[in-house]
Amino acid sequence: MAKAKIGRPRSEKAQEAIRTATNELLKEKGGAGLTIEAIARRAGVGKPTIYRWWPTLADIVLEVLLHQADTSIAVPASDSLQETLSHFLRQSMKAIADGGGNHLRFLMAQAQQDEEFRERFRENFVAKRRATLHSIFQEAVNQGQIHAEQNLEMLLDIVFGTMWYRLLIGHASMDDTFAAELTEITMQLVKSRPA
Repeated sequence: MAKAKIGRPRSEKAQEAIRTATNELLKEKGGAGLTIEAIARRAGVGKPTIYRWWPTLADIVLEVLLHQADTSIAVPASDSLQETLSHFLRQSMKAIADGGGNHLRFLMAQAQQDEEFRERFRENFVAKRRATLHSIFQEAVNQGQIHAEQNLEMLLDIVFGTMWYRLLIGHASMDDTFAAELTEITMQLVKSRPA
């Protein structure tokens, strides 16, 4: 016999309103203007509704980001590592340009202040993105496009490290040109035989 759930189930309509409000406020004002009060007012819900469903403000933003990543960064099958990687990076740049950059900067800042949230961020977002790129690299290993001795974890760190550095420092653009350059540099790395 299934146990009854305690508390009210989430209202899909209210949940979507909260996600939309969070997304809009981050785009309009950045992390500094984001509060539970502002989200509740924009979404037309009470603060208790939000607190009942999410433990922190950062967890709301994380859910918004996960929802966007699931719908906007798909990886089509291709026999070419270069094509697949290029598509993955171009889609990632588009998601960042479409507001995901504000979300990521906010979440990274929160992760530095709250160790428990950092773990949720790492498990629910970072690990999933790494797993997606790892699967791209692993398929290339299987097809002989990457040497079997290549350190895939280091390749992941190089690609994501470059992206995070630009995102957090803001010293250079994150666009299709950057995606193409990062693809090319990564391809040069994988073509060289590991020492």
